[in-house]
Amino acid sequence: MNRSIGISTLLAAFLGFLLPPVNAQVNLKAGYNISLVSDPGVNQVVETFNSSQSYISAFNKFSWMHGIELGFRFKADIHSLEISYQNAYQLLQAKDELMDGSGFYRDKIRLGIQSGAIGYQVTGDFFGIGTDLQYQWYTTKVDLESATEKFQYVQNMLALKCYMMFTLEGSGGIDASLQPYIVLPFDSYNLDPLSIYLNQEAGPVGKKWTRFGLSVLFYNGNK
Repeated sequence: MNRSIGISTLLAAFLGFLLPPVNAQVNLKAGYNISLVSDPGVNQVVETFNSSQSYISAFNKFSWMHGIELGFRFKADIHSLEISYQNAYQLLQAKDELMDGSGFYRDKIRLGIQSGAIGYQVTGDFFGIGTDLQYQWYTTKVDLESATEKFQYVQNMLALKCYMMFTLEGSGGIDASLQPYIVLPFDSYNLDPLSIYLNQEAGPVGKKWTRFGLSVLFYNGNK
């Protein structure tokens, strides 16, 4: 699916849902999220590449991601509609000595997920639940000292995010919200491009990057 078409579709759907609640309050949200993710295939590819190198400090395993979260909430009574952007990434680094002995270099593997989403939530004064439909684009980048060209691969897919909300009322019109969540992607991560670039055979088979995480968000505006 083309990224611009996917985002346009989500925005159009959101605006369609938004039109009826004309008395909705508008809140800005911003915060940070961290999540756990496991893909044995990615770690197998990285470990195989580690074994072919003479790193002083090899690449670590891929096991977690973190990033920012931004958006708008349109709230009418206990019902809310949201439009959100979420970013999650992890940087894997390996260190070795330059061949001329003049210093050190770092090889880097960047694994990232960006998503645009529309969502619905039901909230009380303290507790609430919600769900988002996300359009995701996965970005994998590799920068190796020994390579003549950098590697970049982008994969798009849809995902469903479900979460709980625990709201802590603050002063000055700003509330804090703790949101434990799970993200369920509709497709598996395609590991072949990364595996082939690191001079290995295609595969192993990728898996869905299901993520269990926590967002810490701040909502600003009338409630």
